[in-house]
Amino acid sequence: HSADEIHHEWQEMAPGDDFRLHPKAALKVADVEPGRAFVLNGGVPMGDKPAPYAFTWAFVLQEQADRTTRLIVRERYRYERWWAPLMVEPVEVISFVMTEKMLRGIRDRAERSPAR
Repeated sequence: HSADEIHHEWQEMAPGDDFRLHPKAALKVADVEPGRAFVLNGGVPMGDKPAPYAFTWAFVLQEQADRTTRLIVRERYRYERWWAPLMVEPVEVISFVMTEKMLRGIRDRAERSPAR
C-alpha cells in the first residue's frame, strides 16, 4: 500500500541503496536529484540467475509555465536474452494498470496537501 504521509526515514536515498517494493523485492537507486528526479534500476532474478533484461524506472518532475508541476514516469527495458520479451511484454500490461493507479493516488494526495 502507498503511504499517505511523509516518512522521514525514507527521504534520504542515494545511488546504490535498495528501494523496497515489497519485503522480498527491491530495486537499486540509480540516481537522485532532489526535487527533480528519482531513478531506479534492476530486474527480477530467475532463481540464482540474473534477470534476462535491464530495467529502469524514472520519476521526473517538470515545472510548467503556469506554476504547476508535471510528473513523468517512464519504464525502460533492455533485453539481455532473445526470449526476454516473451516474459516482459505481457507483464507490461499489468505494470501499465498498476502505474495508472499509482499516479491517480499521487494526484489525489497532492491535491489534498496544502500548496507550497
